[in-house]
Amino acid sequence: MNRFRLLRYLAVVSLVALVCGVVATPIVHAAVPTAPAHADSTPIIYYYTEGCSECQAVEQYLGTLSRTYDFYVYKKVDALDSTGAKVRSALDTSYGVPDAQRGIAPTIFVGDKVFLRESAIKTGLEQALKSSTPALRQHLMDAEGAAEKSGGSEPTDAFKTFSVLTVIGAGLLDGINPCAFATLIFFISYLIMRSKSRRDILFVGLAFALGVFIAYLAAGLGLYQLVSRATWFFALSKWFYLAIGIFAGVIAVLSVRDAWHARHGDLGDMTLQLPERNKSMIHRLIRDQARTGFVATSAFLVAFPVSLFEFMCTGQTYLPTIVLIFSQSVLKQRAVLLLVVYNLLFILPLVLITVIAELGVTSDHLVTWLKRNAAPVKAATAVLFVALAGFFIVRALTLFGVIR
Repeated sequence: MNRFRLLRYLAVVSLVALVCGVVATPIVHAAVPTAPAHADSTPIIYYYTEGCSECQAVEQYLGTLSRTYDFYVYKKVDALDSTGAKVRSALDTSYGVPDAQRGIAPTIFVGDKVFLRESAIKTGLEQALKSSTPALRQHLMDAEGAAEKSGGSEPTDAFKTFSVLTVIGAGLLDGINPCAFATLIFFISYLIMRSKSRRDILFVGLAFALGVFIAYLAAGLGLYQLVSRATWFFALSKWFYLAIGIFAGVIAVLSVRDAWHARHGDLGDMTLQLPERNKSMIHRLIRDQARTGFVATSAFLVAFPVSLFEFMCTGQTYLPTIVLIFSQSVLKQRAVLLLVVYNLLFILPLVLITVIAELGVTSDHLVTWLKRNAAPVKAATAVLFVALAGFFIVRALTLFGVIR
């Protein structure tokens, strides 16, 4: 009974986290004009980051100024959006921004001046608006045009497609990677042994899959909100992207090593797998639940702690994917949808295995399939992480000003 209460508590906590992740949205304090009211309205370019408290204060300040001064936000750009990094770098160069302050937010470009951070904006922006002239207004437009020309603007359709396919591929590969797949086979083995009918196998397996889906979606939304609302993130973003890029590169190398071992039948020697302690905890949870008799409700609840212990392995793919979504506006606009798709693909192998088991296929056949396909899965994972490593390292070098 105590174990059931614990599982129920974990389920409730995860559901609350899911709801909080879905409903949490940035706070907008005041409307800011985004189109010129007259031909002589003063344009400004505004760089911000989501969840940044200084940015929220600046937006409120801009709303207040708009009641007195005739200006509009010509462009509002997320400072962490990789698609606009080269344009921002070119603007910083044009306006003489020191290297240590490049790419930070909030930042406002107006006329021939740039204001970095909330205090400078509140100190100098009003005077810059008072002093606005046609020549100064044109200066900003010319500087922005030159930056667009040298840095490029919107991402190409091919790049957008590549980014979305990367997220989709990551979800599917994460679901069939050997460390997650081994847990699925162990679960199905006990399910086949303890279930009284094929119908039980189907319902219990699908309930477990639903629990895994909710647990991972809640974790993903929580991690996404943690990154997007961290007020310190814009200051350390280039180091963070560099660290994620190096991490992805290391995982790519280890995945190649694991593919080699899997190719020679040495699945036990693979590096990227669950620690024995986590495996033991997962197996014990499933065994304990199986002894009491699997029912859909208990299978759904046990999925939450199982997902927690399994995250040490599956999180290696999940975290870089979340950062990839966060780093690009084209993906960020559909973050929740992409996380839902990622996790649907993540549980797809579990659903398929459940259906296969319900049709009478034994766990021995599944183990044979795993051994036969572990090497190609690991090789595909290596390719995925090479792509992620390249993206994040290039992103970091752009923010450092090494690539312009």
